[in-house]
Amino acid sequence: MKECLKQSREAYADKNGGRAKKLSLKGDEHKDNMIHLNQEASTMIFEENNQGLRFDTIDLHRLFVSEAKLYFDDAVQKVRNHGEPTLHVIVGKGNHSENNIARIKPAIRKYGKRLGLRVKVDPLNVGRLVVSL
Repeated sequence: MKECLKQSREAYADKNGGRAKKLSLKGDEHKDNMIHLNQEASTMIFEENNQGLRFDTIDLHRLFVSEAKLYFDDAVQKVRNHGEPTLHVIVGKGNHSENNIARIKPAIRKYGKRLGLRVKVDPLNVGRLVVSL
C-alpha cells in the first residue's frame, strides 16, 4: 500500500497522471484489504480470548485500542440488557505492550468514565477493571 501510494505521488510529480491514478487505486485496494484482514483478525482474537467466559466478563487482550472500545461498548450493552450491575474487563497489565506500557487499560478507563460509568481497577487483579453500570 505504502509503496503504491509513494509511486503514485512520484508519477504525479513527473506529470504522469494516468500512472499516478492506477497506482493510487492499487494503493486504495491494498488499504481496503488491510482493513478487512484487520477486522477478521480482531474477531478471531476476541472470540479466542472470550471462549468460556461469563457474559459479564470480557477479555480485551491483544486488541488495538479502537477495537477494544467497540467490544467494550457491545459488552456494556449486553450486561445492561441482562440487568447486571457490573462488567469485568480483562485488560492486562501491559506486559506485552511496547515498552511494557499498558494501552488498553488506561484507554478503557478513560472511555468508560466518558460514558458515565464508574470504572475501577480490580483490587485483586490489577489487569482487570470493574465497571459499574
